[in-house]
Amino acid sequence: MDTPGYDPVSATGQVVGGANLICFTTGRGSTYGCKPVRSLKLATNSALFRHMELDMDFDCGGIVDGRLSIAQAGQTLFQLMLATASGDRTKSELNGLGDNEFVPWQLGAVM
Repeated sequence: MDTPGYDPVSATGQVVGGANLICFTTGRGSTYGCKPVRSLKLATNSALFRHMELDMDFDCGGIVDGRLSIAQAGQTLFQLMLATASGDRTKSELNGLGDNEFVPWQLGAVM
């Protein structure tokens, strides 16, 4: 979905558009949670995943460093998505994050 780059506004647009599960990629370590809809955070590199393991749900870095093929990572992520859609809690949910991250009306510029 084509949305603004500001995480809360972007994901809110996806939720309003009908999403019931968000796979949110981050290379810098965004701690976005989005309680109205379950949000899986995908670390784009293994160093970030290790540094923020308590808040990242999936390590995509295995593709870059050769531990996983794209097909293997995709299958693992798909299984995580199914488990999450079936009731497994995300790291944000386990840590009680996401209460203040639903932003339907952003005042001012969205960067």
